[in-house]
Amino acid sequence: MPLPIDYNYSPVIALISSPRLATYGAAFKTTSDDELYGIYVWSQHAASALYPLLQNLEISLRNAVDQVAKERFGEFWWEHIRCAEQTEENNFYRNIEKAKLSLTKNWQKMEKRRRRAGKKAEQVPEWSHDQIIAATDFSTWHFILNNCFSAYHPVDNAYYLWPKSLSKVFRHYASINRDQKKVRKELTDLLFEMREYRNRVFHHEPIWAKAPDVNDAASAIGTIILKIEKLEKLIGAIEPRLLKTMQMAGLFNHARRVCSIKELNIYKNRESMCELTSEQKDVLYSHFMASMARNETLIWQQDNSKFGLHLIN
Repeated sequence: MPLPIDYNYSPVIALISSPRLATYGAAFKTTSDDELYGIYVWSQHAASALYPLLQNLEISLRNAVDQVAKERFGEFWWEHIRCAEQTEENNFYRNIEKAKLSLTKNWQKMEKRRRRAGKKAEQVPEWSHDQIIAATDFSTWHFILNNCFSAYHPVDNAYYLWPKSLSKVFRHYASINRDQKKVRKELTDLLFEMREYRNRVFHHEPIWAKAPDVNDAASAIGTIILKIEKLEKLIGAIEPRLLKTMQMAGLFNHARRVCSIKELNIYKNRESMCELTSEQKDVLYSHFMASMARNETLIWQQDNSKFGLHLIN
């Protein structure tokens, strides 16, 4: 970024599937190969900016539920909480079993290697709480919010995860809805949306939402910004201090900067260069050279903000 205009991109574009590129061309109204490939590269950078937001949501949700449930029901808490469905028909319990199976399959692969190396056969280990939890996927922690894990009568609250644990798992749920009877449904819907979006981002699908009214760069990027806002809202509902820490780390600002028309135009080679005077260039020259020679980002502080300088191409 930005990419040269007078370059033959045809051999490169030929290596990317036509249906995938057609999606980019249709959404962003591209007029040249350099523009099309620039948008393709921009989308990869945008996806990388979204990754820490999605990863923090997934991990914080998992650990928040697990910590609170373990405190109430013990280490293997899923064996003790009540559920209004048969466990073999419940998606949460299926995911727990799937996590155990995944651990066993990975162990079996390692065991085959050990046996080929002449090592003595071992028994399949009993998987620990931490190993099982770490092997679960995002959907597990979406499914645990289902109504079957919520007490229908207050007298049964002690036996079910919800609603008793809601305010401890989602410390600031009131930022979404103060009504505890309604907020779990809203949280479930938001998490389902973010889980679907996470799969799109992680599986290299277009990161904007496809809809009839998404027909240009502004509307496509608008759908990405909306996802960032929802991620911010969900993380803040789980733990406001985590949200503040991520904001201080610049993760949300970075995502919003990359997922913008201005940043897109840089990758399309359609953004005007920042004009510097000769005096300004002289002041910065040694820093330019140092950054380029070491391929590093140089940082400095201005008032309470930090800035970075590095070579982009």
